[in-house]
Amino acid sequence: MKTNKIFALAFSLIVASAAFAQTTRKEMVKEPYRNGSNYFAYPGPKQQKLTPPPQGYEPFYIFHYSRHGSRYMSHNDFYLTVINMLDSADRVGLLAPKGREVLGKLRIGYADAFHRDGDLTKLGGQQHREIAHRMYDRFTSLLSQPLHIDAKSSTSRRCMLSMFNFCTELQGLNPLLDISLNASKHDMKYVVEDPSLKPESTTQSDAMWKQAGEMFEQAHNPRRLLSVLLTDPTKVAPTFNGRELMEALYNVAQDLQNVPELGISLIDIFTGDELFQMWQGYNASWLLDTGIVPGSAPYYRILNEVVDSIISTTDRIILEGAPTMVLRFSHDSSVLPLAYVLGLKEAVGATADLPNLYKHASIDKIIPMAANIQMVFYRKPGADDVLVKFLLNENETTLPLLKTKTAPYYPWSIIKPYLQNRK
Repeated sequence: MKTNKIFALAFSLIVASAAFAQTTRKEMVKEPYRNGSNYFAYPGPKQQKLTPPPQGYEPFYIFHYSRHGSRYMSHNDFYLTVINMLDSADRVGLLAPKGREVLGKLRIGYADAFHRDGDLTKLGGQQHREIAHRMYDRFTSLLSQPLHIDAKSSTSRRCMLSMFNFCTELQGLNPLLDISLNASKHDMKYVVEDPSLKPESTTQSDAMWKQAGEMFEQAHNPRRLLSVLLTDPTKVAPTFNGRELMEALYNVAQDLQNVPELGISLIDIFTGDELFQMWQGYNASWLLDTGIVPGSAPYYRILNEVVDSIISTTDRIILEGAPTMVLRFSHDSSVLPLAYVLGLKEAVGATADLPNLYKHASIDKIIPMAANIQMVFYRKPGADDVLVKFLLNENETTLPLLKTKTAPYYPWSIIKPYLQNRK
């Protein structure tokens, strides 16, 4: 099978890619918010200057696939769990000064988050406006034209508002843009994953999930944390679940980075090692659930409809020849499998050795809030092929499974069959 040949020929490139994208414990401990799993606020691009295309090639089409921007937690159960537990400890005189400080901050955060479950935050809107502005600055020759732009989002409010912020910014930069915005169930197969395509688990994947669960539980050891929050942890009621408290506090503390206007933080109640160990469990779970880990069920196939749409839309646009842009606003559960199916270096080369998985693939580099994949297409008058460059979170990236002399620019003629075989 052609895919197997590609994989065999490119094994050494996978190894090289994994080494390039490697994450270290030291850097994760140094940057506590990167341990926030899918709560990590968009860091912005590290790369300021892009590699120029081969001589004579100009951009004529951009496909942009994005996660919504920073959001509130999907539900406020974590807030309520911690507030109720600390409040009960306070009523019987067991709350230490640090515990009272934490409880006060929690009440501020909860008041702001009340009835905003899963909503886009102010930062989330700002992220998409800034991404759109940088895109315009980078590809002005294309986006300063009177283009038609097809924008579609998930029916989730946070995705619709992300699309609105992005498109409003572009429209302000170029009033001649003709932008159609849609968020309809009719179009969802082009925008989000299709859960009906989810494969069955296997004996091997079940064993991996069991190991990931054990890692997760071992990381949630609340002994030190309780000694900080309580005057005497041995006197709490038997129903006081320290492990549950620790998990809930982690989620609240990490999501607060997405509402910086509150001016509060709870990240200091954890040590760097505690955050890293908890994040390892989330990282392994995300990568297992997507099918990125060797031996896990190929869940990434839920993106087959999206990939088919990318291929057919690109072929149509190339044939028609008119400059344009396609925008899709989705979720982390779609961006991560798409990064893998595309073969981006940050998403390939994972290992089944779960304790060391983070060294080969880490979700902070792939699906922060407002995560995005950009495919920028170039053509040259008289040339036979179209070239495409891939950007992950606005940084140029490569496809280790494919060889080309023009990287980071790849001929669409080799990308298309590659995608068809990887689905």
